[in-house]
Amino acid sequence: MQQGKKLLISVIGIVALWQQLALAAEECSYHVVKVKEKDSLLIRFGPHVKYKKLGSIPHDGTKIKITGPELAVGKSYWIPIEYQGITGWVNQGYLESDCPVTTSAAATAATTNSESIPDYHTVVEGETLFSLSQRYGATVEEMAQWNELKPPYNLSAGQSLRVSSPTCFYRVIKVKVNDMLWVRSEPDVKSQRVGGIPYDGTEVEITGAEKEIDKSRWVPVSYKGINGWVNSNYLEKNC
Repeated sequence: MQQGKKLLISVIGIVALWQQLALAAEECSYHVVKVKEKDSLLIRFGPHVKYKKLGSIPHDGTKIKITGPELAVGKSYWIPIEYQGITGWVNQGYLESDCPVTTSAAATAATTNSESIPDYHTVVEGETLFSLSQRYGATVEEMAQWNELKPPYNLSAGQSLRVSSPTCFYRVIKVKVNDMLWVRSEPDVKSQRVGGIPYDGTEVEITGAEKEIDKSRWVPVSYKGINGWVNSNYLEKNC
């Protein structure tokens, strides 16, 4: 009898959790990124630049709803969306999630079912990097970086993917002897210096996703209590 009660409570808990996930998904929206000011993100009839233009979203557009799974076309990912009554396809690389609740809920679901998010996931037919990033509370860019994947991020059934951040350190390269790799407050050479890493520094931890600024790539790091941004060109894996 006691075992039956425990089972019932567990079932109720799981149902409540997935109701929360469903509600979060309904409230979830996206916003435009990587589009220049006064420019717009074009909505097309199909998943390709050759399809007819149906409308556009401003460079700072928000409240974009994704209506289905993304589709890999060549080296790009396209995704069906709805924006202010217009339905069509946009390049998924120009959208970013406004859904911290969804991410948190996904992470909670994974924690509830397996105590913690697993290190690896075996891909099954139909799964994509985008769907897995939503499931495990990461970004497409982070998962691609953890698995050294290149666009269009094609996955195969049975493939093993890392779905949580690896415990991996980096070391400094291409810095002259007795010089420093400066850690800055923002991903920009003009931002304030918050510390430095010696030319032979090791045990540098990358703490987030890479950002491309102009022609440079920056990553957030942690080094002996110093937290900030460095140019990723001066780091090399030391796993």
